[in-house]
Amino acid sequence: MVWEALKAFPQTLLYMAKDKEHPMSMEGYRSLFETLYPPLCLFANRYIHDMDMSKDIVQEVFIKIWNKKLPFKNHNASKGYLYISVKNQCLNYLKSKDYRSVINSSRMDLTELQSEEYVTTEILTVETYAYLYQAIKTLPPGAAKIILLTLNEYSTNDITEELELTASTVRTQKSIAYQKLKLLLNNMHQIVLIF
Repeated sequence: MVWEALKAFPQTLLYMAKDKEHPMSMEGYRSLFETLYPPLCLFANRYIHDMDMSKDIVQEVFIKIWNKKLPFKNHNASKGYLYISVKNQCLNYLKSKDYRSVINSSRMDLTELQSEEYVTTEILTVETYAYLYQAIKTLPPGAAKIILLTLNEYSTNDITEELELTASTVRTQKSIAYQKLKLLLNNMHQIVLIF
């Protein structure tokens, strides 16, 4: 579910110099897309509850940005702009006749979905998953599989059956992985500072 969608999340981020506007080059646009597409789709899905439609919405936002050739001062500026654009596009979809006909509702209350608290909470949730997934990808493959299965609510017994390992090996790998993740995630407070 969330972990599957984040598999495409790349190791590198788009870095830009501070206090300088950057026109969107094809390379910069591609990097921005590859870096932010998976978490933006997850964010849109928190509104729409339909991953295919969420992907369409995020693609539409990226197309609009490309067509407008918007310059961004830095990665965080582009990230913030994209999250707000995706939120607005999702709200427009939820207000549309197409959506209301699908759910057979003429009226729906979007007050909560429009609140700053809701938006901030959902962005932080998606960014936290993305940051955690990046940290998990740095683990040795076996330990990463065990942690991902654990996060998908597999018990130690389920993991031993799935990966054909002993319970002792699973517990040892979990312990080592948790120690490494704890070190890697010490800087996670940076996510909160961005938003």
